Amino acid sequence: MSFKKRNADQQPKLPSGSRLSAYNGQLLISTGVPSLDDILGGGQPVGTIMLIKEDRATTYAQLLLKYFIAQGISSGHHCAVASRDEDPAEMLKTLMWLSTSDRDDEEDGKTGKTDAESDRMKIAWRYSHLKRFETGVKAKPASPVPTPPIVKPSSSDSKQEKTAEEPKPYCSQFDLTKRVPANVLEEASTEIIQWENDEENDYESLLNGIRKVILDGNFSSALPVAPGTPRNALRVAIHSLASPSWQSKTPHDLFKFCHALRGLLRFSFGTAVITVPAYLYDEVPHVMKRIEHMVDAVIEIESFAGDPVHNEAAYTQNYHGFFHVHKLPVLNSLLPPSTKLSVLSAGGSNDLGFKLRRKRFAIETFHLPPEGGVVTRRTEPPASVTTPEKPSTTTTTTTQESKPSIMSSLANRGPKKIGCGSTPGKVDPLEF
Repeated sequence: MSFKKRNADQQPKLPSGSRLSAYNGQLLISTGVPSLDDILGGGQPVGTIMLIKEDRATTYAQLLLKYFIAQGISSGHHCAVASRDEDPAEMLKTLMWLSTSDRDDEEDGKTGKTDAESDRMKIAWRYSHLKRFETGVKAKPASPVPTPPIVKPSSSDSKQEKTAEEPKPYCSQFDLTKRVPANVLEEASTEIIQWENDEENDYESLLNGIRKVILDGNFSSALPVAPGTPRNALRVAIHSLASPSWQSKTPHDLFKFCHALRGLLRFSFGTAVITVPAYLYDEVPHVMKRIEHMVDAVIEIESFAGDPVHNEAAYTQNYHGFFHVHKLPVLNSLLPPSTKLSVLSAGGSNDLGFKLRRKRFAIETFHLPPEGGVVTRRTEPPASVTTPEKPSTTTTTTTQESKPSIMSSLANRGPKKIGCGSTPGKVDPLEF
């Protein structure tokens, strides 16, 4: 029996900005939100579809979709965007971009106060060396802004290849106050899937456009390629699918599209994120149930905006809404990777909430605030403690004031206890 040494050049290369899962070896890409990657088990597996249920009063689902596209541009992936309600080109222009500072200006003051308060807190000595419980996933250091490589005249060809093949970041840190530069957007590999408005079935037209992108961009894993050929990942972002703007011949066209898209991505280096206005189908819940069955991951955003039940609650000061995880992607395994790798999911039994700060979007473990708040409680003095009155000089007033005091003392001497079944003024038969 002989052994043959593997040649590194003949091994398949991973797409830029991707990594293998430590749980099942599945190829993963980042969603752009570190806390969402943690819930999914490290990232979204390649070849899967994630469904985001839109909220009725807010656009948080569209914000997560923009994170997904912005991370694709940062990682050098090919991004295909489709929408019937908004202009996809305008969505690309309003994407967030990389953060240049390691700290958030809004969080500096809050973290300083919490650290000072924790230093003053005294706990039992046996708990002082335990690991601190984390309610969220810490953001990674700020990503360096990509700049074109500077090649010196004296550099060799090998050095030029190394600079051209610099590894792309897996998960970048974005700043919501910044917008993607125009030159970066022009150099990025983006594509808008459009079709004519005369089409009777928009779902079929969109599916044909995605199929063309996969075949033309060499994203299909079913087609053989030469060994050592670099691969790239595809990101498909569909905004507000199944809204009233989408036309179809029959109600089953939506289900056919989801089923066909899932089979198409299974044999390609691509992933898809779809947002659906689920609140439009509250009266027909079987529609959303069938769509959830045909996708790999389902998450829902329930904001506190416009809800009278949550508006007056104390926890609205710390959170902006609930984050529900209905389904997790399961590929090449019996259980989802988040059961062992996730910090926030806790096997799917954890209550999650989200916060939208000025610079970032974060998902954390939902905690109720302490009852009564954290301020010092102050109670009013009892009614018996009053200011002493000035003594009167006349004897008539003293006799008048002494009568009620005597009557009250006599009343206090009488029996006060009233047992079960007795009436006031009579002897309690249960007293012995």
